[in-house]
Amino acid sequence: MRAYVETGVQMAMDDGTAAWVFDASRWGCCGQGVDEAAALRDLGAELGSDLEFVVVERVVGDEQAFERDLAPAREAERAATLEILEESRRETVALIASCSPEMLDFDDPDRVLPSFAGWRTVRQLAWHIADTESRYYLPSLGLPYREPLPDLADELKQSAEYVRRAVATIPADLVRRANGEVWTTVKVLRRLAWHERSELRTLRRLVALALRSM
Repeated sequence: MRAYVETGVQMAMDDGTAAWVFDASRWGCCGQGVDEAAALRDLGAELGSDLEFVVVERVVGDEQAFERDLAPAREAERAATLEILEESRRETVALIASCSPEMLDFDDPDRVLPSFAGWRTVRQLAWHIADTESRYYLPSLGLPYREPLPDLADELKQSAEYVRRAVATIPADLVRRANGEVWTTVKVLRRLAWHERSELRTLRRLVALALRSM
């Protein structure tokens, strides 16, 4: 399977490596690690198979874009993004609704985060999901910044609706270069498809730990 690798990125760790696939049936799948080999192993583990990866493109630096990202978005990519967003937000909302205030503020002291990350608790991580989609990804492409609501449940609902409208109507070929970063329609779609689904793994674990600690 064709893989795309970026190094020097600020995602799961400081100065890490991420490996992506652009296959629509595996849209938004990403492996991460300290180097290319580790990221590809993580990607293979996520896909749950013995796939052999062929790296067809490499980029260096945080928030750059692959040449593949510069191609117009395909309708299958847009549709996959919308489907993944709907399924992920449904689970996030259900998890948050199941938590007491004490559980929402649960912090796992053993969890290691990169230096730039401050979302330690269940509540903070849920806010981070909405912040990233409405106030980072979309504005990075030049779309409007959406102000947060005071209530987390309302915010998760309204942010999801805002993002779904944007994904459904965004031009297929937007490209924005600013502040040393490169953002495109395809990049935003794959990052949206990846982010909440990835954070849900941590959210599930934090909620389970919170339940055991109560």
